[in-house]
Amino acid sequence: MSESLQPTLNHISYGGQFEISEEDNTSNEWRDQSSSFNNTPCNIPTDFRIWESVGNNNEQSNGFRFKVMSYNVLAQYLLECHPYLYKECSSRNLKWRVRSARIYDEILSLSPDILCLQEVQVSHLNSFYVKLEQMGYFGIYKQKTGHRHDGCAIYFKQCQFDMLDHVTVEYYQPEIPILNRDNIGLMVKLLPKASPCTPIVIATTHLLYNPKRTDVRLAQMQVLLAEIDRFAYDSKAKGSYLPIILTGDFNSSPDSAVINLLDRGRVNARALRDNSDWKKIGVTDNCQHLSVYLNRSKGIAPDFSMLKIFNSDYSINSQRKDTSPIPDYSEMFNSGSICHPLKLTSVYNKVKSDGRLEATTFQDYWITVDYIYFSHCKSLKLLERLRLPSEVECDVLGKLPNDHYGSDHLALAATFEIKPTTSSL
Repeated sequence: MSESLQPTLNHISYGGQFEISEEDNTSNEWRDQSSSFNNTPCNIPTDFRIWESVGNNNEQSNGFRFKVMSYNVLAQYLLECHPYLYKECSSRNLKWRVRSARIYDEILSLSPDILCLQEVQVSHLNSFYVKLEQMGYFGIYKQKTGHRHDGCAIYFKQCQFDMLDHVTVEYYQPEIPILNRDNIGLMVKLLPKASPCTPIVIATTHLLYNPKRTDVRLAQMQVLLAEIDRFAYDSKAKGSYLPIILTGDFNSSPDSAVINLLDRGRVNARALRDNSDWKKIGVTDNCQHLSVYLNRSKGIAPDFSMLKIFNSDYSINSQRKDTSPIPDYSEMFNSGSICHPLKLTSVYNKVKSDGRLEATTFQDYWITVDYIYFSHCKSLKLLERLRLPSEVECDVLGKLPNDHYGSDHLALAATFEIKPTTSSL
């Protein structure tokens, strides 16, 4: 993924417009080239992507039910910059006007109440994603830093939720060598209109792709979890958090350090650390901002001005003035272990009952890199999930994008129930 991010007319995906267009610019030569590939899936099983019930859903409840969808939609400029990844796909299936129609239909079919998207191309916001607003969604967007042309977005149905707050997260941190990439995260705090006492936090991210850089992805997740810890902390119920749903393309396999951290709450990271001094940005090995951790005992609600991390959305200067090392609490930084206090659990099992692994995309082989996590707490319950196929079942798809799916990732979706908080009065 290191080549220039400038597509040329020689790329196999030529014809994918940066803006939606009805024109078909595919030449006859391209038609001849694409005819040698047969990417039409055959005999996709009827239960390939069905809804699966989770647990006992027969209990009567007065909770509010809502559906969350997470989808890496494949930015067109990335597709066009890396044509070798899609050489076995029909050129027609690589055109944005074709792919976008299928992505739209899939979102329309699932009709999520909350939609988390990765690889959203900035030039498509006003030409394609505006259609979501016409469907009744309200969206927030965060573009990757540097010279990247895509980012993450969260859309939610305005008839179902009010947005209380939102936060952007930038993983590029000038003071930390390992955090030198342009990936970002995004989160919102939503108040269900049917359950106005119970806000929920929705977060999404797209971590670094490079398969060899688990160390970078783990560092990025550490920053994201620190921001979730700050954003989701429930000041009214000391020591607890609002219900959290974390989604995204983590570019991490189920056995990776990133997923082990999320699943177990702790991971040995000694082999994945460099000489970066995390005291400089005040993010502890417990995935918390030190200033937030200290101020909670004083009842002080933290804002971004208290933090040492850099974020271009909040900082006027390119670098924060106060970058001196923290003299005390050194034992809370730079150890060989990383943990977090958020108590998250995965929507998906990652392994089928027959022992086969689930899959969300093809990277040399079918693999899971996309996830939905949620708070393991009494107030948030998982009811059902959109089934993920096994790696073997995915063989029937051929290569993605294809005649059925507009992206090279499969969408994830889950239905949750949130219970109203009980007043202590």
